[in-house]
Amino acid sequence: MKNVCKPVVVAAALFIAASVPFAWCGGKSDSAGKDSVSAGKISGTVTVTDLAGRKVTLNLPVKKVNVNWSGSGGAFMTMSALLGTEVADYLSSWDGGLQKFRFDMYEEYLSKIPALENIPVVSGVDYADFNLEKLIQLKPDVVIWTLGVREQAGGIAESALAAAGIPLIYIDYHAETIENHTKTTQLLGQLFGKEERAGELIKFYVDNMNIINGRLSKIDTRPLAYAEVTMQGPKVYGNTYGNIMWGAMIKNAGGTNIAEGVVTGQSPVSAEFVISKDPDIIILTGSYWPNNPDSVRMGYLSNEADTQRQISAYANRPGWPQLKAIRNKRLFAIHHGLGREIYDVAAFAFIAKCIHPEQFTDIDPIGMLREYYDRFLPYDLYGVWMTQFK
Repeated sequence: MKNVCKPVVVAAALFIAASVPFAWCGGKSDSAGKDSVSAGKISGTVTVTDLAGRKVTLNLPVKKVNVNWSGSGGAFMTMSALLGTEVADYLSSWDGGLQKFRFDMYEEYLSKIPALENIPVVSGVDYADFNLEKLIQLKPDVVIWTLGVREQAGGIAESALAAAGIPLIYIDYHAETIENHTKTTQLLGQLFGKEERAGELIKFYVDNMNIINGRLSKIDTRPLAYAEVTMQGPKVYGNTYGNIMWGAMIKNAGGTNIAEGVVTGQSPVSAEFVISKDPDIIILTGSYWPNNPDSVRMGYLSNEADTQRQISAYANRPGWPQLKAIRNKRLFAIHHGLGREIYDVAAFAFIAKCIHPEQFTDIDPIGMLREYYDRFLPYDLYGVWMTQFK
């Protein structure tokens, strides 16, 4: 599956695909399975450009890194695809976000790579308990952070890392653009000496994006859509998104995001606002948040019956039964962790199918996600990751 809705974006994706040498055209890769990964060629002192446009000089390939947002669009999941079962060996420390916000994913991944349990946790620069001193003491070759924390990192943290001689690189999967997804993945492949492997990930992403975007380019209607994070349960309106993540996906998938121009980044909107807009489609995002039992549980520790029951509590919110989305059975749910990754093309396919089902009857978003896991990740996939309210 793929992601955007104008021909010019399709052309850009085709250009990206043509600019990188790829060999795979279907089935399993000859050069890399779930555990074996292809070797890289670049080594020595190299200057790279990160996603903030900064020139950063460092020695390649890197052997130890610190990462943030490990369960929320940071480098960890792409590192898992690049490095396979050896990914834990490359982590000097991390933020602990996978354990905190994606507990079910952490438990599954730990069952395949027990060494993940031993990685020191230093938290993230955007949290009060961030331990910069410990991060530096662990001497990573490079720190890889997301663009979303640049404001917090731009003062003391950047200066302290520079003083310690530790390069800092920013990546970005949150803008939901083919350009940033591709550049980030290419950059990570270069850092770890896995350029060929990175090329395979990009090809999977771009090929699927081209299919979806090709169909979206023929669409001239943009139904109203609303996305909401269900972390706090149905009694509280959770975050929705303006121009990033789920908001960007809705727009790219040929929908009209009711929060665009109202929300900058992410924040809740009122019940009155949602009801007044009467969206055609509502997309809830769920996960396994242990401290939030009323959230929509999705992922490894979920089953369809429980997920449907939890979604029904949203369908029956005050004022919601009268909404077009509820009356027409166009209420959907997707795992919150599926956005902001190189494999979020599967999430994009799901969003596009929610908004324009007639264009995507033959597209199987969960099958696409399963293919990515099977071909590239050292983990299994099971549980509920995408569904429609019945």
